[in-house]
Amino acid sequence: MQIDKSQYPLVFLRETVLPHKDNPEAELEAILAEYSPFILISDHPPRNDDAEPPESKKARALFFKRNKTHFIRNCAGAIVIEGAKPTPMPLRLAAQAVGKAFGVSFHFVPDEEAAVALGKRLLTNASAGKLVKNPSN
Repeated sequence: MQIDKSQYPLVFLRETVLPHKDNPEAELEAILAEYSPFILISDHPPRNDDAEPPESKKARALFFKRNKTHFIRNCAGAIVIEGAKPTPMPLRLAAQAVGKAFGVSFHFVPDEEAAVALGKRLLTNASAGKLVKNPSN
């Protein structure tokens, strides 16, 4: 996964487009530490990847647990670009359950254009006072 901040506060999680970064989690943590609303947009839909090593799954779960408060405070939403093939309902429900646990609404759109438009709407709602909270709370 590569982090693309070129359209910040729209933050893209890209599978292969950008040069590989050594530590995408550190990049995400830096974004979370900025205390400003952002949108996560993934260009690869969730999948049931049984081939992923358990250590990777565990590390990802720990990352989200460790940063849960930051996600609740700063992430105005997560958008998944599905492409031509819709995400199967079980995976949609799983993504939405994870999002609910971390205070982030998940949305599914067909392409990047729709993702950008939705992301801008979600940020407008966040800037209306619905998202950013005082970090001391």
